[in-house]
Amino acid sequence: MTTIDLSRLAAPDAIEALDFETLFAAFKARFQTSWDAKRAADPTLPAYDVGALETDPVVIVGEAWSYLRLLDRARVNDGIRSVLAPLARGTNLDNVVARLGVERLIVTPATDTASAVMESDARLLMRYLLAFSRPSAGSAEGYLYAAYTAWPGLLHAAVNGRAVHGRRGDVDLVLAGPGGRDATNGEMTLVRDAAQLIKPEAHGLTVMRATRRTYEVAGTVSVAAGPDAETVRAEAQSRITEAATDRLRIGAEVPVALLEGAAYGLSIIRADLSSPSADIPADRYTIPVMASIALQVTQ
Repeated sequence: MTTIDLSRLAAPDAIEALDFETLFAAFKARFQTSWDAKRAADPTLPAYDVGALETDPVVIVGEAWSYLRLLDRARVNDGIRSVLAPLARGTNLDNVVARLGVERLIVTPATDTASAVMESDARLLMRYLLAFSRPSAGSAEGYLYAAYTAWPGLLHAAVNGRAVHGRRGDVDLVLAGPGGRDATNGEMTLVRDAAQLIKPEAHGLTVMRATRRTYEVAGTVSVAAGPDAETVRAEAQSRITEAATDRLRIGAEVPVALLEGAAYGLSIIRADLSSPSADIPADRYTIPVMASIALQVTQ
């Protein structure tokens, strides 16, 4: 499936940039024009030349009016966002996806001491986009929708067909649980039962666990004199962990250069990783999982 990063999608032109000063300036200009027109009709009216005074009643009214106009425009912007799937959030997104019969799932049911954990906006939006392919029998997106819907806690799924494994008519649905862990037998059964409902008669379907490819990150970072070395080291580890988490996907490659590059930040002169010693190659049945990270600091 081709992935579109909707977070990079530009907002439509219908969403207006908000600027109080522009609205206030427009109010003053319009008031000046209207006042001049009144003076032209009635020369006894005085000239308006106190617009620079913050205490002038017209200025005070203009500020209040311009602020209300700003709120009105913000409300229009919010209304536009609420009906656009990439921009809608919360209950607005719930209503957008309902048009395809998709609803937000419960990831963890509520207990006596804790509220239910609901499906995130990002996951709900992804399932909504996948749902457009539900009527297409045997489509990769259809299998993915079934998997993510049957198991709300599913981290990642991949569909491998003949182009990957070379077997005509066979589909492998590969699953990885939260944090890259193995799916349990119960979770596999949930996905298998859901996928069987949409499987064409001629398809052979295999639901399987992704192979965990664990790796350790170790190395050194050189820190400039002055900053607290431990703080800098912790920040570098956090950035590397974030980069590794972004690659926690079935079929993802993890280049060493990516991890080393992520280490760089303020006050870091150089980063050298001794582990992994080589890139973690991409494999359509494997998920790369960072098992540990340990950085040393030199100054």
